[in-house]
Amino acid sequence: MPVFALPGTLLDGRSLAALLPGREAHTLVLGEAPTFDEELDRLAEHGAGPAVWLGHSLGGIVAMHLALRHPGRVAALLLLAANARGGSEGQEARRAAHAAQWARAQRDGLAALARSKLAPSYGLEDICDDTLLASLAAQAEAVGLRRFEHQLAYARQRPGLRWPRRVLSCPVLALSGELDTLCPPADSDEITRLVEAPGRAVHHMCPGAGHLFPMQKTSWVAGRIDDFLQSQAMHSP
Repeated sequence: MPVFALPGTLLDGRSLAALLPGREAHTLVLGEAPTFDEELDRLAEHGAGPAVWLGHSLGGIVAMHLALRHPGRVAALLLLAANARGGSEGQEARRAAHAAQWARAQRDGLAALARSKLAPSYGLEDICDDTLLASLAAQAEAVGLRRFEHQLAYARQRPGLRWPRRVLSCPVLALSGELDTLCPPADSDEITRLVEAPGRAVHHMCPGAGHLFPMQKTSWVAGRIDDFLQSQAMHSP
């Protein structure tokens, strides 16, 4: 079965490349369409039938909404550091933060934004890992300003899944980082409660990890994904 990977804001395929050893995954960087719904429709055009969708952060949020808007395209969801909140929740603070990020990106460039603003919010302020910081900067530059502007719009435009409650009909694996302040483990618990069928949703928390645990705890994430796909009998042909 095909697998599609959706990286988070200002991230590309390098952030998820090592999570599916032995399985071919097609990375789709978010931000091609100008609106959230148009982006969902664009993504649904990939592949000829149901697929496994892996998403990190904004990518996981988009994947959940893809399952609601185009259920025939989604066989299972692998959601890393995602949440079911809507873009209108905390809207004033969110709008101010996004405006500041956009202004900084235009003034200083995306690499500087990734190093000075995004890295601390991902919990990297106390981590002296030049390789990781360099990768974040390079990925941000590769995503580019146009896609970044659209990604900020998706974060604002997305509806919530909690009120009114929306139901996910496919199997869901939710992974969270214990120290993640952007999408804490409680958010993944909320997601699993949206899954319709009992026993089709699993949440695992990565100990001592923040928002970027897919890049920092690759072996742990890959193991949880492999176990889940095997339990759901969803091997690629």
